[in-house]
Amino acid sequence: MDIYKVIDELKDNYPFCECIYGDPKMIPFSDKIFTICQTDCVRYGKSWACPPHAGSIEDNIKRVGAYEHFFIFTTVWDVEDAWNAELCLEVKKEHEAVTRQFREELFSALALDLKEVSEMEHPPVYILSAGCTICDECACPLEPCRHPTERLMTMESHGIVIIQLMEELGITLSFGSNSVVYSTMILF
Repeated sequence: MDIYKVIDELKDNYPFCECIYGDPKMIPFSDKIFTICQTDCVRYGKSWACPPHAGSIEDNIKRVGAYEHFFIFTTVWDVEDAWNAELCLEVKKEHEAVTRQFREELFSALALDLKEVSEMEHPPVYILSAGCTICDECACPLEPCRHPTERLMTMESHGIVIIQLMEELGITLSFGSNSVVYSTMILF
């Protein structure tokens, strides 16, 4: 089945704010993203979906570049204060739940098995999102991931300069101080 057709049939059933198709050749990458993660993110080194445990930046950039198309969608969530990390994490969980549900329906329509796809070196569909939120506290780095098939890798772990990409695509990054925008990229 044509993946464009499947995505187009499914997307209207979800609370996507904006969505767009693109060519991975237009994705801006930077190996400095890991440095930003290391200095600015509390999840650095504490999540299997984030640097430095998510594979090398070079390998991840190559992985993204091996795909011919992408589909990005955003969700927007109202919060009392967009600078409150705990409030943002709660709505990030909502975004990730939407992403996992969309993935489930997409894979079902394409007759793809999540476990099989998660074990492939180059799966036919590869999904990157805002970061894994399945567990309240990730087992990383002391134990293996408890949910490797459900885990959603971050776009940052693949060297994607998300803000620049969104601006170039004309995607709205802010709806005011009482909202948060999260995004997911589906590569195929």
